[in-house]
Amino acid sequence: MKLPPKACSAVVCCVGACWSMARSCFIAGPAIPTAMTAPLTQTTERAMTNRPHNPPQTAMPDADSTAGELGTPIGMGTPHQALTAAMRCLDALLGVAIEHQARRLGPASLLDPWLGMHMDHADVQRLLVEQSPHALTADACAADLLAPAMREVPGLRHLSNILALTNIDLAALLIALAPDVDLRYERIYGYLQDDITRKRPSLDLIANLLAADPAQRLAVCARFEYAAPLRVHNLIAKALEHPRSPLAQDWCVDPIWRTWLLQGSLADALESAAMTHERRNTPNMLALEPATRAVLEQVCELATTVPLRLCLLGEHGAGKHEVARAVAHRLNLELVPIDLRDVQSCAELAAMVERAARAACLLGGLLYVRGVSSLEQRDVQLLRTLTTALDAAPCHLVLSCVTPLPPVHAGTLPLLRVELHFPAAASRHLLWQRAMQHVGAELSDEDLATLAARFSLSGPQIFQAAAEAHMLALTQRSGTLGYQDIAAAVRRQCGGELSRMATRITPQADFSNLVAPIEVQTQLREICARVATRDTVAHEWAQDSVHARTTGVTALFVGPSGTGKTLSAEALARELGLDLYRIDLAGIVSKYIGETEKNLDRVFTAAAHANAVLFFDEADALFGKRSEVKDAHDRYANIEVAYLLQKMEQFDGLAILATNLKQNLDDAFARRLTFTLNFPFPEQPERERLWHALWPPAAPMADDVDLAWFAREFRLSGGNIRNIVLAAAHLAAADGRVVTRAHLLHATRREFQKLGKNLVHAETAAAPADRRAA
Repeated sequence: MKLPPKACSAVVCCVGACWSMARSCFIAGPAIPTAMTAPLTQTTERAMTNRPHNPPQTAMPDADSTAGELGTPIGMGTPHQALTAAMRCLDALLGVAIEHQARRLGPASLLDPWLGMHMDHADVQRLLVEQSPHALTADACAADLLAPAMREVPGLRHLSNILALTNIDLAALLIALAPDVDLRYERIYGYLQDDITRKRPSLDLIANLLAADPAQRLAVCARFEYAAPLRVHNLIAKALEHPRSPLAQDWCVDPIWRTWLLQGSLADALESAAMTHERRNTPNMLALEPATRAVLEQVCELATTVPLRLCLLGEHGAGKHEVARAVAHRLNLELVPIDLRDVQSCAELAAMVERAARAACLLGGLLYVRGVSSLEQRDVQLLRTLTTALDAAPCHLVLSCVTPLPPVHAGTLPLLRVELHFPAAASRHLLWQRAMQHVGAELSDEDLATLAARFSLSGPQIFQAAAEAHMLALTQRSGTLGYQDIAAAVRRQCGGELSRMATRITPQADFSNLVAPIEVQTQLREICARVATRDTVAHEWAQDSVHARTTGVTALFVGPSGTGKTLSAEALARELGLDLYRIDLAGIVSKYIGETEKNLDRVFTAAAHANAVLFFDEADALFGKRSEVKDAHDRYANIEVAYLLQKMEQFDGLAILATNLKQNLDDAFARRLTFTLNFPFPEQPERERLWHALWPPAAPMADDVDLAWFAREFRLSGGNIRNIVLAAAHLAAADGRVVTRAHLLHATRREFQKLGKNLVHAETAAAPADRRAA
């Protein structure tokens, strides 16, 4: 291979310039020529930034103190000139190496256009007789001589402290980092390695620069083994794969560490790692119970001496993310979250955790891992891979779990467990006050207390509802935010999952137009009071410490069809300001073993914090009596009933069950009911009230219509009366006239036919003729 003349001239000029620069470095000692230091200083000044450092917090935040920027990680506040000084020390070392290389090759090598491209007999003889390695320092390892300057560099000092790096490790990082500071080092390294294509330092070059004797050379090579910190934490990466001797492998600084060391930029470093970090400009959405706060304070105190290993247990929306943010703020750390729900393979999982742990480590951050419980549901091997990877993470760690890790996996990863629950009414009241202040709106303390009592929401949900309601209020003419606006916003964000498994009913009835016995109306109001005061009794009065029961309310509506059970459920939901969902039994009950339990689990899980009323119509078909086990079908049927009883026991909301046959319900289930309301068949006074209440307000009525007569003559339920009034209205509209007695009599006869009864009555028998005569 022969280079063209221009290429040969370029090689000669390049090597000559490097040699001249090195010679001046060697002669002048540590003082580097202006031509070399000026670009270097400018580069490092542009790369390094000086950001303020916040002192550690002294208490867990519970006000708006969590908002705002935490500042820089530990050790990133020193002047950037430290990197310049360290590079000058490296330049002095390289100057000695270049002078040694020039003497070894001789002056004639500067005119050799094939320098680094070929070997002759003289080269081989020289390799046999020259000493290896090149002792550039007389007594000590060069890394020890560079140590004082290197440890003044904030990033290198921080890495040394947290990863226990030696002087050799830091010197190797500095040598590998140099080409990213100034491209002139690529030419210098090519010259020192006798190969102009080698622009990154090899292990052989690093050992030649740092080692003073064979023992030190072996020590340098040992720092590049797989088990050494440089490789374990991926501080360095292979520039190019060389299948030859490990000494020939070229090395560079890993991109994420390089970005952080040169720029000190959190956003840039995370972007290079394909990560995201937690912003600090969010309001405080956390209201901890005193006992939980005390435990977390102790955990944070412990984290000042040993790496934090914390597992937050709680269902979705219990505030695990907010607690992790508060712990990070308390420790003055950046929160680096990762979500494992979309991870598909063990290799992908291990790489994601390793990269996130590195990001948290270099940022002085706290690694927050979400989606842990989903791994066990998909593949146990994924969970094993996770615990192994997290056990090796050198940073503080917080796991978000719905259920505890199985002991077989958790045993390899010691964790402190803290269980979190949805905020109680008092905590929700505080969060509503903060949310109103955050959006700049006002609401009476009474309305805030009502919102807190009726809607079981997490902190983020409360802030989201307040913000949405405030935006909608601004679009209105008045611009005033009221209770109904916020309640509507809460209902819009709740029940999304439940609506896919149940039918949402818009309540039409209320207590003012509900026709029911006095005893039924009294019990309905007692249900409303029970829902409103359940948190007060359970938490403030500590009833839950005596009775291991939930705060849920379960009511059974018993009565014939059409007696007002559904309307009463609507009136309850409207009075409470909650959505009403009718559970579709056809989509719940399955003939396949185990499917009914799965469907029910999805329903109750979706309804747990949907802030909605569940309405099970014809509940006796679902909650039937457990039978004597005679075959496999009976055994699994009883398992279904037992599972339903357990889910009803755990449900914290309001569940209404309607049935025509109370005797079909399981006795154990009946004991778990909070209320039982009997809806009798309406007598004449109730039927007359129903006729008047169900009459359309705008429907014209003829003078011959006597609703009291219809209530006295026909024993019908409220549902039947509603159907008759609606049918008569359509008949009158079709005739283009007002609703007459004939229309009502004809509609009544049709309703009896639907009931399977052949009504014989003088008035109804003449109804068709009367209608034609009219």
